[in-house]
Amino acid sequence: MSWVVILAVAAALASGGWLLARMRRGRARLAPVAGGAPASAPGEAAAADGEGAPAGAADDPGPAMLPAERAILEQLCGRAAASARPAPPGGDGDLQAAAEAAAVETLAGIRAHPRYVPRRPQLLPQLTRAINDPGASAQSIAAILAQDPALAGNLLRVANSAMYARRGGPVEHLERAVALLGTDGLRRTAMAALLQPVIADDGSLFARCATLLWRHTLQSAGFALQPAPGVARDDLHSAQLLALVCGLGAVVVVQVMRDSWGKGGAGVPGVDTMVSLLDAWSMRCARAISADWGLSERVRQAMDQLADDLPDDALGPLARRVRMGRALAAGQMLDTDGPAPGGAGQA
Repeated sequence: MSWVVILAVAAALASGGWLLARMRRGRARLAPVAGGAPASAPGEAAAADGEGAPAGAADDPGPAMLPAERAILEQLCGRAAASARPAPPGGDGDLQAAAEAAAVETLAGIRAHPRYVPRRPQLLPQLTRAINDPGASAQSIAAILAQDPALAGNLLRVANSAMYARRGGPVEHLERAVALLGTDGLRRTAMAALLQPVIADDGSLFARCATLLWRHTLQSAGFALQPAPGVARDDLHSAQLLALVCGLGAVVVVQVMRDSWGKGGAGVPGVDTMVSLLDAWSMRCARAISADWGLSERVRQAMDQLADDLPDDALGPLARRVRMGRALAAGQMLDTDGPAPGGAGQA
């Protein structure tokens, strides 16, 4: 029983031996559903480069049964609730219902609320061209990053993460980070550093949830970026970008919930409510972000497929790769952290 983390994914992967070993160590279960359809309507920075996944782990698997997105969210939100500091008593049923209705109203018109939708990073087009240019050097990519102090700071955080940590003290300068990461490492981490949202983890339920969702995003982007036979470099980086934008959509939903419950004095929502709102609106918010940012037609088309919750066998290669990466990242996190204490779905 303990090895059932994402059984259906293993059958679809050429690298099933590695994943099977992880599943046998895992103690949490994600329920697979045919076609990957959700049950309801529509971190670690080092994971941004996909370390821990074998080459080919995210090869296009073709049609498969994947865990429902809701099952992934139940585990992430359940763990957030278990690790958050105690919240004040929540409001009564009417206050909770009013807060949820306010959140849905805001999310349904999210493009009319620009303070929630992150602006496109000014350096995104320039950095995308450099990452996809096989002739671009680490120094040329670093020169782009150096134009934005916050972006350079995010990259330094990656260089100081557990995976890259080296003896001799912390990495405090961009030049040393470039030397440490190398050209390939810089290509893999630069986009994640650029899109890193500001999450002040104050221990609250909303902050813990956003932090875990972004950790899952980084790991799923890492899986999506893994090389695969016949997959071009720009396709890999498009998949990484799509996975990161999906995570930004989830963070937007958490921010809307935080404000809706805070303004109404309703305390905090139950985990089931958080999961339902994230399941219904994360991909839709991500679609709004991709449209506002003017991403490529291919990326927007894949985003539409995910937001419309198409079954796995109806997804294009890019969207299917991202969905597979999300399932693999959830399995990896559950293998590392174990299931949420007390079970998912508890308030």
